[in-house]
Amino acid sequence: MDNRLLESLKKKEHECRNLQRQANEFLSKNNREPCEEQCTLLQQAADLEAEMANLTFGAEKNHHIREKNRLDYEIMNIRSELDRKEGKKSVMKTPDDNDKDSGKEKKEDSKAKPVPAAKKSKDDEELDRTARTWYKDAPTHSFDDVSGMAELKKKLKGCIFDAQAERLTDYLGIPQLNSYFFVGPPGCGKTFIIEAFAHELMDKDYKFMSLQGSDIISRYVGAAEKNVTRLFEEAEKSAPCIVFIDEIDSLCKNRSLPNLPEYAANITTSFLTGYNRIHSADSKVIFIAATNYPNRVDNAMLDRVEVVRVPLPDKVAREAAFRKSFGKIITLHENLTYEAMAESTRRYNYRDIERLTSAVKRMLFRKVLDLFKDQDRAIEELKSGNYKLTAEEFKDILSRFKPSPKETIINDLIEWEKAVKSVADYDDTDFSAVYDSEADEKPQKPQKQPPKPKISISKEVEPNKTEDKKLQKDPVYAVQDEFVQDPVTGGVKIVFASSKGPISKPFVNINGAVCKVESVGENYAFTYFPSRNETEILAFVVSSDGAVEKFTAKIGKPISSNKDFDI
Repeated sequence: MDNRLLESLKKKEHECRNLQRQANEFLSKNNREPCEEQCTLLQQAADLEAEMANLTFGAEKNHHIREKNRLDYEIMNIRSELDRKEGKKSVMKTPDDNDKDSGKEKKEDSKAKPVPAAKKSKDDEELDRTARTWYKDAPTHSFDDVSGMAELKKKLKGCIFDAQAERLTDYLGIPQLNSYFFVGPPGCGKTFIIEAFAHELMDKDYKFMSLQGSDIISRYVGAAEKNVTRLFEEAEKSAPCIVFIDEIDSLCKNRSLPNLPEYAANITTSFLTGYNRIHSADSKVIFIAATNYPNRVDNAMLDRVEVVRVPLPDKVAREAAFRKSFGKIITLHENLTYEAMAESTRRYNYRDIERLTSAVKRMLFRKVLDLFKDQDRAIEELKSGNYKLTAEEFKDILSRFKPSPKETIINDLIEWEKAVKSVADYDDTDFSAVYDSEADEKPQKPQKQPPKPKISISKEVEPNKTEDKKLQKDPVYAVQDEFVQDPVTGGVKIVFASSKGPISKPFVNINGAVCKVESVGENYAFTYFPSRNETEILAFVVSSDGAVEKFTAKIGKPISSNKDFDI
């Protein structure tokens, strides 16, 4: 098993046990009476069991499925008990109870009085409190504080200008709703520039609603759908407004993923229904979602938005970030420049730069305090430039600094791009430059594929089906004309072969869903769960050395499923 996968499973297993332990602690503190906190923790544990079932095979997979089912059953019982208790609390008083007041009081009450508004339920009050947290004050930073991203700032400024040209928009029949989907590695500045965008629009009477997908999901079962519905009701009511959802992958999950819990698919459906509400109303809403993991987002959502790709900061942006951090407080020695700092921090994101500059400042803090012994004197020497940051000091900190790992997530983003592109685009696009700004600085020549071996077949021997496939010169190919769905599980076991010899640690990507591959003799196999109407799939086979090939496979006798239901 891949070491990274094994470490991920260990981490999830530990977190799952920890969540269940916390749930038991809540139960003990509550005198063995079920509570909502216990339900929330068990739901998170069930989600992790579903994720582990998706990453494993055989007996281990079955174990995680059983554990998930056990947790789902326990959650259902807790919810039933909580609902029963809530029903008891809401029982109304009888007329006899109310008649215990004095007769005099009753005579005074006989006069006509306005009927008081119905008291809101506990759930409705909680929903109101949650909705109020979505509204945010204007962010303190603007586009002027954003380093680099010139093209993206130009695009968003154009959106601001368009939002003010209402009469021309109405005349041309241009929809008022604007929807963007920000995709990029962590720490590349997605949230920062979106908040700067909100700052600019709030000067023009726009409201700003900002939340994370996990803010809605981290509720007990059944409440998430209500929160999603309320979110879009608030957006329509508050127009003109900006709605920003970070970590949308936790809220609008890809329904084609295997072993996806039913409640998660229901939340996705509720989310798409809510989005359609503001789309149909053509409300003056700017909807922005952001994620580091677009392959986890439902394809029906991606059809509704404009994808905006945010790469790692380039050299100009990194230089600006260093100037912003050091410029007003630290003087550089003649042997050190901001350009050199930017050059030496290739593939750093903004969080890496923030941690690096903090480390440099802590080093300077210790040095000047040891040297001058007095804080005021140390500050004065730094302000006047008598004490300067040297190249040797910066390099010393840099040599011991470890930036966050990015290879895995950038590769995942690149594979997602390949999966969503058409075949023509796929063949011609250099995806390495989409999210990694360093790819532009050091363009790599595409590696030539080794020539495919020529296969000769004796005329005396009738070729079998596999040999016929090899003659087609396809690097990878399905070994059967059609694969049949399992009527019980709904999965399809697809077997493929390689005409180029063994493939190193392959995995398969289908419409953004990643399938684990196992060896079957000289061939390879994986299990895919097709949607209701899928009769043919395009599979991308990716090896550990980055080589990508593709093949098509036909699916026979599909069974009914609503996993890909498109609102």
